[in-house]
Amino acid sequence: MKVDVECAPCLLYRGYRELSKATDDMETRFEVMEALLKLEQSEFGPEAVPAVLGTKRDRLIKVMTGVADPYQQDKKRSNSYALMLYPGLRERVLSKGGGWGSFSEAVRLSILGNSIEMDVLDHNFSPEDISRLVEPLPLGIDTSKEIFELAKKSKSVLFICDNAGEIVFDRILVERIKELGARCTVAVKGGPVLNDATLLDAHEAGLDEVADEIITTGSDSVGVFLEDSSEKFREVFEDSGLVVAKGMGNYETLTEESLSVPVAHLLLAKCDPVARSIGVKRGEGAASIRVPTIR
Repeated sequence: MKVDVECAPCLLYRGYRELSKATDDMETRFEVMEALLKLEQSEFGPEAVPAVLGTKRDRLIKVMTGVADPYQQDKKRSNSYALMLYPGLRERVLSKGGGWGSFSEAVRLSILGNSIEMDVLDHNFSPEDISRLVEPLPLGIDTSKEIFELAKKSKSVLFICDNAGEIVFDRILVERIKELGARCTVAVKGGPVLNDATLLDAHEAGLDEVADEIITTGSDSVGVFLEDSSEKFREVFEDSGLVVAKGMGNYETLTEESLSVPVAHLLLAKCDPVARSIGVKRGEGAASIRVPTIR
């Protein structure tokens, strides 16, 4: 997905918010903001990918402030609050029975969990807001039945996570995928970026209790760039019968890739550019499947 004009202020706003978490030193803040403005001025254009610019922004902030994980405490709180909801959410899914009924409800809850994203312009969310995430969101696109059928046929499924806290909601869907008989590998980020989940978060959320294997992308990028990912991740990606990719960052990057496997995008459209790209209204969820372009 390419940038829209309105991506410019959002990219800069997220940089400012991350910088504010990383340091209180005003001299450093001015130096970093000046660097961020130069980065955006030199690289923002119609062919740019928002997640590419976001990755360069976040790496620049980490290097210049010396703070590797500005969202560390937000992530820990997000996991904690989400785990409080987990028993009730899981019980709701199980009450739908086995098979399609519980799978469909798990998909909708997983998309609801994608609300847990910090510092997106005009999407105000904090870890304390997680307690109100109890009712599934409307889906502007719903191909969950097709995703269900693909999961049933697949020997292996790769589940690419997005944010901390959200992964507790994803845990329920991973359970349903495994119930269908597939081996499910869960992937998290190889290093801190925004409030995205890392290995530490995956263990805090209990994903290690349900997934067959937890791996990392091998990168701290926003979204997933296959050429920037580890050999292990690329092998699992290519060998999967289905890839489930959570969130806007993974959508922004994987839509730039030529696919050899079907990819199911599960996300909440928190901004207009992503909403327009995937074909929903802002504030709606999407369960969208992309078929292979390489045979």
